[in-house]
Amino acid sequence: MLGRILPLAVLLLAPAARAQSLPVDDPDALAEAAVAAHPSLEALRWQAGAFRASEESAQLWADPVVAGELSNLPVLTPWLGNHAMSGLQLKVQQRFPAPGEPAARAALADARTEAAQDEVDAAANALRGEVRAGYWQLALVRQLRDVTSAHVRELDGLLEAVQARYEVGVASQHDLLQLQLRRDRLAEDLADFDAREAALLAALNGALARDPATAVGTPKVSDVGALPLDPEARTATLQGHPAIVAVRARGDVERSAAARARIEARPEPTAWLGYRVRAPTAGGDAGDNFVTAGVSVPLPIAASRRGWADEQAALSRARASDEMADGLLQRLQATLAAAEARYAYRDQLGPSARATLESTLSAYRVDRAPFADLIRAEIALLDVERSRLLAETEAAAARAEIETLVRAADRPSETAP
Repeated sequence: MLGRILPLAVLLLAPAARAQSLPVDDPDALAEAAVAAHPSLEALRWQAGAFRASEESAQLWADPVVAGELSNLPVLTPWLGNHAMSGLQLKVQQRFPAPGEPAARAALADARTEAAQDEVDAAANALRGEVRAGYWQLALVRQLRDVTSAHVRELDGLLEAVQARYEVGVASQHDLLQLQLRRDRLAEDLADFDAREAALLAALNGALARDPATAVGTPKVSDVGALPLDPEARTATLQGHPAIVAVRARGDVERSAAARARIEARPEPTAWLGYRVRAPTAGGDAGDNFVTAGVSVPLPIAASRRGWADEQAALSRARASDEMADGLLQRLQATLAAAEARYAYRDQLGPSARATLESTLSAYRVDRAPFADLIRAEIALLDVERSRLLAETEAAAARAEIETLVRAADRPSETAP
């Protein structure tokens, strides 16, 4: 019996070095591949490019107007020279922007371009996080399936030994049934892992914009590396997180829109110059040509009220964006703290589990622990192994999440077409 238990103890105390069925993919490389190829990001890049293209026209004036008019022609003889007031009026007219209006339009166009670019960066960062999270979820399911399969095989052997002892009256029926129930539950879990793996693989490949059945290699044992930066530096870098930058950029757009609305409420003068061609008439008019010039300025009665309302609305939206950015920063800080806690949890799980196993085995070797206690200890240790996998993979996922949070500000902006 001890010969069956000791191999199980070795399995639980040290991760086995199993052969890899697939080359292990790098989650960071997969994340970058998703950013480079996903159509949704490409669409955002083209949108940013559209805003950039519109910057050139932001400071252009309104087109000048050229007009020609035949005026004051008699109805029955509609040509020049039949009336002293008749003539051909040629006119050029230009509307001038209010002082500061072209600069305000240019500032708004620049702000919209920057905001669109920040949206690309935020979406790229979110996609990186989605790929990394999906990768480690897939790795966890596969690792749980492997260890569950090993546990089922070990429990099958243990059940044979307990059955033999039960038949000679050494083991109780309760222990036998408890062990059988545990084995059946593990077998049910094992049947569910394939479906979960297929679903996670399809979701991961969806984020990578490729065929849902494309193979992805994950490690048998999660490699948990050190966290980037120190705790204070990690918290400080959240100010430059792409999602926060994108929200604040929307506030900058609204402030630029408010400035434009305030300036556009100012009157825009219109100037014109006309040249009137006349013909001499039979009544003695010499038919001299005339020149006219003029300036018009609208009375800003409704425009000022409309401009004020548009300005206040834009400032309110800017304030809302600022508040949203502050709230998002607090949520990201909480997410970072939670990820750091999940990362540290694995260091607390292993030592106590190993101490429990060693103590139980030592007592059994000198006949100071009954067989039933050992069975219960072995059953508990199966849960410990699964918990260890959960903790290690969760730590790897937490580290990937932390890197997504704190290293995003160091990445170059995603280029738009």
